[in-house]
Amino acid sequence: MALSKLKLRKLREQQIIQDYQNSLKESKQHSVKSLRKVAKKHYNDEPSPIYASDKARKLVELMSSGSHSKEFSDIVARIAKKGKVESLLQEEYMLDALASVAKEHAFFVRNIEDWKPKGRNSLKLFTDLVRHLFVKYEVPHCMTSLWFDNENQLARSWFIDVAQGKNASKLNHFPVPITKKEAHHFVKAPAKFTFVAAIRYGQAKAMGASTPFINNLIKTDLGKYLYPKENFWKEVIGFLYRNRPNATAQELEIVVEYIWAQKFAKTWGANNKGQVVRKNPPFPNFELKGRTWDALWRVAFEWFKIVGIVRQVPQEWAHFIIKENYVKAKTGQCFVFNQLLTRQELFEEGRNMNHCVGSYTNNCKNSNAAIFSMRNVLSKGNSLVTIEVNPRNRNIVQAQRRFNHSPSDFEMKIIKEWARKNDLKVPSYY
Repeated sequence: MALSKLKLRKLREQQIIQDYQNSLKESKQHSVKSLRKVAKKHYNDEPSPIYASDKARKLVELMSSGSHSKEFSDIVARIAKKGKVESLLQEEYMLDALASVAKEHAFFVRNIEDWKPKGRNSLKLFTDLVRHLFVKYEVPHCMTSLWFDNENQLARSWFIDVAQGKNASKLNHFPVPITKKEAHHFVKAPAKFTFVAAIRYGQAKAMGASTPFINNLIKTDLGKYLYPKENFWKEVIGFLYRNRPNATAQELEIVVEYIWAQKFAKTWGANNKGQVVRKNPPFPNFELKGRTWDALWRVAFEWFKIVGIVRQVPQEWAHFIIKENYVKAKTGQCFVFNQLLTRQELFEEGRNMNHCVGSYTNNCKNSNAAIFSMRNVLSKGNSLVTIEVNPRNRNIVQAQRRFNHSPSDFEMKIIKEWARKNDLKVPSYY
C-alpha cells in the first residue's frame, strides 16, 4: 500500500531526529582517557571521531592544519610512543609551546626520533626536549620560558641563537644591551632565576657583586621587570653595589621605587581646567652623580613613609591592598597584576580589550569593584586578562580576555595562584 506524502514526510523527520540523537550518543562515547591514543590514531591517518575533550580537539587541529603540522605531528607521535611522557600533552599551553617548537624545525640539530626522555614532570620533559632538539652550547634554564610566550617569536630566536653558539651580547633586539662579560654570567645564572633575574645576575656579577647582594637585588622590582632606559638602571645597580653591598632587600626596594617615582613614573592628576590628565615625572633629569648612599637613603625613606611602595598614587579612588601583585609560573613566565585606578586607565583597558570595563568608573569610585589587569612581564605591557574583584568580600567576580572570552586554563591557574597569595576567593565555575 502506497504511503501518503504526509506520512513520508513524518518518517523522514523521524529519521533525521534519530540520526541526530545517534550522533550525540556517538560523540559522548568518544570521551578521552588517553591523549596518546588520540595522537597515535590521528598520526596513522585513522578517521578521527568527534571528541568531547577540548584538549583532544586542539591536538587534532594542530596535527591537521598549518604549515608546520607535519613537524608537530612527528613530535607528538614521538611523545605518544612513550607512555611516561603523556604529561606533555595534558595542558593547552604545552601544546602551544610544542607547536612553536615545530615552527622552528629548520634549526633542529638532532632528530626527534633520537630523543630519550628523562623524568615525568611536563616542564622538565619539555626542557629536556628543546635542549635535545636545539642545544649545542650552554643555555640558561630561564630561557626555556621564552617558548611559552606564543606571540613573541623574537624571544624564541634568542634561545635558538644562544643554543647554537651565538654570544648573548650579539642577539638581535635583545631587551637589554649587555656586554660579553655580562653575557658570560647571564648564561650561568642559577636555574631558579627568571629571565629578568638572570639578566640582573649577569649585570651584577660582571661588576663583581656578591651572591647575597644579587639575591636581595632580584627581590626588588629590578629583578622582576625590565625598565625604560636600561643603561641608567645598570648605573643604579653599580651605585647600589659600590655604596651599599650589604643592603637588605627592603632597603634596595625602597631606593629603587624612589628613583623610579622621581625620574620615570607618570601619574594621573587634575590640570588647571580640572581635567584629569597624565602628568610627567617630578624629576625627569634625576641623576646619581655626586650622590651618597646616606643622602639618597634619607630622602627615599622619607618618601616611603608617605607613599609606601605604590608607584602611582591613586587620584580617583582607593587602592585595594593586596600582598603580592606578581606571580612566577612553573613555566618560568612572570605575570604582574596592576590595579586600574583612574577613569582613563579603565577606558584604555576597555578599548584595548574590546569589552565594557570602561563603564566601571562609578563601581570603582564607590569601592564596589577593584579592577586589575593581568600582564606578562615580557609582553610590552599588553593586558592578557581583566579581573574584577569585590573589595568587600574579596571575591573575584569575573575574569575576561579580549572580546569577553574566558581565560585559558593556564591563565586561570596563574589567576588562582595570585588569588591564593592575596586571600581572594575564586568562583567555583572557574
